[in-house]
Amino acid sequence: MLSGRDIIYISTIEWSFIWQQNQEIALRLARAGNRVLYVENTGARSPRIGDAARIISRLRRWATSLASHGLSEVAPNLFVCSPLILPPFGSRTQQALNRRLLLPIIRRAAHRLGMGNFLLWTYLPTDTAVSLIELMRTPTSPIVYYCLTDFPQLSSEPEKMRESEASLLRMSDVVFTSCVQLAERLETMTNEVHIFPMGVDLTAFDNVGDGAAADDLSLYEDSEKGQSLRRPIIGYVGGLHKHVDFDLLASMAAARPEWSWVFVGPFQERVETLEQFPNIYLLGPKPHQELARYLRSFDVCIVPYVKSAYTETVVPVKLNEYLAAGKSVVSTSLPTVCEFNERHHVLTIAGNERDEFLAGIEMALSLPNDEATVTRRRQVAALADWNVIVETMSDLIELSEAKKSVRPGIA
Repeated sequence: MLSGRDIIYISTIEWSFIWQQNQEIALRLARAGNRVLYVENTGARSPRIGDAARIISRLRRWATSLASHGLSEVAPNLFVCSPLILPPFGSRTQQALNRRLLLPIIRRAAHRLGMGNFLLWTYLPTDTAVSLIELMRTPTSPIVYYCLTDFPQLSSEPEKMRESEASLLRMSDVVFTSCVQLAERLETMTNEVHIFPMGVDLTAFDNVGDGAAADDLSLYEDSEKGQSLRRPIIGYVGGLHKHVDFDLLASMAAARPEWSWVFVGPFQERVETLEQFPNIYLLGPKPHQELARYLRSFDVCIVPYVKSAYTETVVPVKLNEYLAAGKSVVSTSLPTVCEFNERHHVLTIAGNERDEFLAGIEMALSLPNDEATVTRRRQVAALADWNVIVETMSDLIELSEAKKSVRPGIA
């Protein structure tokens, strides 16, 4: 495991956002004895009206961090920086302001922490991220790119994003990604890509699958509908975002009014479509450490994503969390999920049609939930244990450094 390093960690999400691989890996690197400067999302596109709440939140975090020179220590060795940066792919004037005035603030923050010869780790391939790397790198700085989505596909400036990502790949010493589809795209621009799907903290879900604990409905007492919650409980954890099939969920809730449909996570889209149903429970965001308690009460867990260009490369974080909890899982037929199931045969795959997905849930409800079945699901999740993943990533980074240090003519 990497240790004793100073890591500039350029994230795609805020530290306090839904807990994902960004925070999970950063925390493990810090626990291993590295100093980590977690740079919150500097953006992948120009802001829109719908981003107003996120922008206001960023301004508040920036203002409250001024007393500590723009830094917030969230764990030992782990510091969060919430920079005010102009959007990527702006005018030459905007880019110059970022390079000369705004990005150097991050470098000064790192120096205040006594950080020096940086390891640079980015999830973003924007011109802003590339400029920050160019500003911070030294001749011996390893550069790591962890690609989790097809950024050009999502960008309002796809050609500029492609050029920026190509530039980042030329600079990078190690490239990670989350699925075969992304790896194939990146391999047209770089020699070697290492695939690491989303991991899971298995210890956080120990004993969650214990049948004796599966009747814990006290969690819903603060819900207006808590008294009417009935089984089976069909559960979902994560953000209710634009990639969730709201029409599918509404039609299923209407078709199965005797089932309880529980959603744990923030509302990233309007949820009026779901609020009208008395058997739908929208619990909002909950601390990540409490997630296991909610999963304990679910009878079936679902991944009801739409099929789109974006979701072709999505590897749902929740997938291994559901399995780590020993739960049966029903998902729409995302390519990465189907590939996962071809290897492990542990999920139920269904289409985005109401009757087909309901049939999938009914099949999942009929599956055994004995100790052997729960153990099998947890064993599959254990293959993606974050400790193992970060250890392997560390080995690859150190191997890359060793190769760089070898000069022609030197044994």
